[in-house]
Amino acid sequence: MRYLPIISLALLTTACGGDGGDSSSTPFVPHTPVETGIINIDESFVQGQSTELILFEPNQNITEPNWVQLSGPSVELFAANSKVLSFTIPNAGEYRFEVSYRANGIQKEDTVSFSAATGSPSLVARLGHSVIEGNNVSLRAFIGDNVIEDSITWDKISGPSISLDNNNQDPQLLIFESPLVTEDSLIRFEVTAQTSSGQIVSDTVAVLIENAADIPINAIFDGDDVVAKVYSYKADSPYKEVLTNCVYSNQFSSSCLLGTLPELAQDSNGETPTIEQVMNRVVVSHDWMGERFEQYLKTFDEHDDFKNLLRATTAIVLSYDIRPSFYWGLTGAIYLDPSDLWLTPEERDTINEAPDYRSSFGSDLQFLIPYRYVKDNEYVSFFYPPNDRFSRQLSDIKYDLANLLYHELGHANDYFPWDEWNTYPDNYRFDQAVVASPQISSDLSNLYPLNSQEMTDLAATRFLGEDITETQKNYSPDDVAVFYQNDHANDFYNYTTEREDLSMLFEELMMYTRYGISRDTAVLDEDNLIVSWGQRGRVGQSDITPRSAYVASRVLPEYDLELTKTLPVPISMTRGLDWWDNLPISPQPLSRALSIESSEKQRHKQPIRFKTFGQRGNVSPLRSH
Repeated sequence: MRYLPIISLALLTTACGGDGGDSSSTPFVPHTPVETGIINIDESFVQGQSTELILFEPNQNITEPNWVQLSGPSVELFAANSKVLSFTIPNAGEYRFEVSYRANGIQKEDTVSFSAATGSPSLVARLGHSVIEGNNVSLRAFIGDNVIEDSITWDKISGPSISLDNNNQDPQLLIFESPLVTEDSLIRFEVTAQTSSGQIVSDTVAVLIENAADIPINAIFDGDDVVAKVYSYKADSPYKEVLTNCVYSNQFSSSCLLGTLPELAQDSNGETPTIEQVMNRVVVSHDWMGERFEQYLKTFDEHDDFKNLLRATTAIVLSYDIRPSFYWGLTGAIYLDPSDLWLTPEERDTINEAPDYRSSFGSDLQFLIPYRYVKDNEYVSFFYPPNDRFSRQLSDIKYDLANLLYHELGHANDYFPWDEWNTYPDNYRFDQAVVASPQISSDLSNLYPLNSQEMTDLAATRFLGEDITETQKNYSPDDVAVFYQNDHANDFYNYTTEREDLSMLFEELMMYTRYGISRDTAVLDEDNLIVSWGQRGRVGQSDITPRSAYVASRVLPEYDLELTKTLPVPISMTRGLDWWDNLPISPQPLSRALSIESSEKQRHKQPIRFKTFGQRGNVSPLRSH
């Protein structure tokens, strides 16, 4: 057993440039540290503090790390198979951990112990972790009520040069892209703030940048789209050896053959798959993500919709760095942002918060078109400020994950419809099968086209980053309301592509006919969020319902089209009131139980929500969000 050394980070790495300096294309070459093995940068330990144990062997090829807790108050290990084990110390006490790993093929073990005192820190930096060079990183400072938020500052103490996200307006959040390195390298940060009484408080956190194999020039996920380390959630999956390399790696350059990783429908012979068959296709960065997804399917897929829709996919990827969610016809997989899966603040800590850079597209437009899902004049989604450290029940994620799954799986079944399954030979690549398959969205566009060129052009500006024109800059919310309400789309996002038109229709239709949940859409002025025009349940409009019914009949053959007759006539919002004051427009009586529950969770006004196109790398014709 070895106790934690107190090591100056100057001995661990050599700083290259100051905090916030420009990233260099030349990989950072650190000095070999005096100490290797388990490293911890904290000099003392208290209850409520976040700490990280780092397996630091930069001159060794480290594989198969595995952490176990030997003694002390119980700690939930969310990254037990990572080189960095981070956690919040739950109680005072004596802690002991062991890590086993292979170094250049030789099996090794090491142990570490520390003693934690009682305490209640006012400032805690979370969450130290390991990251592949070139991937995005986010760290968050959690503060007590006595800490002045505007006083928070972040400083890089040591490590390779990085470029911080200067567009980030949240002082509690630190965002950067991890630099290129020639061997595993540590970056150490200190976050400092002032309390209302004038006391200076601080905390430190470290990130391990892992050196990775060079990315091939023709890689599907290229250098602009570096992905995290993931693995098969089921250790006994028959696809364990091929899943990662077929769907989420920077090392593959073409789709896998259907004989290697076929669509899920082949496992179930076209019938409803079992939960086990679905979970054999799940890829995760953290085990808890797979656990939550499995719980969700067992609890909330009472109509078998999600299992049936998953037949068109090859895999479900759940990784901390996926933001936003998407489907990719090149791999046949859906990629889900785990922000709709977490139940505890500790699970949430493991998720990357780096926003998509396209969120600023169309910032010069004078209008906004947000959405929300409601039932009984209340939100069915809740806002959880990160600093409040809320926990959730499984039921709290029911509707957010449902609308996400209906949307992304609508894409999957559009690209690869049910009548195309099992029709291609094993030596076909998945993308070849997709290209050869007729897309439902094309038929939708031919039969029920959208007509507003103005909305199509505006969507290209807002979601795809096309240059804004002077005419678009001058459109008032009233102008846009006329374009929108006189056409046949149920959301602004429909105008992005034919494929998004299909998935938006399918998503809203399923949310109402399965759960009685309506979708709000409105055109607002950008400054005061006053409604120019809006509707609740637009999918029930007479010229839109046939479009959604056509989509459902083609995407999910098990769907009963008689349900479309239950769609109510849309309810108009009140012009001149703001977005929030237009919440109670349905005639249904307010559900008291839901109102009480939501009042506890919505301590602040709900953030305005928008669909985002959000591509990290180059835009692919087979990728949809």
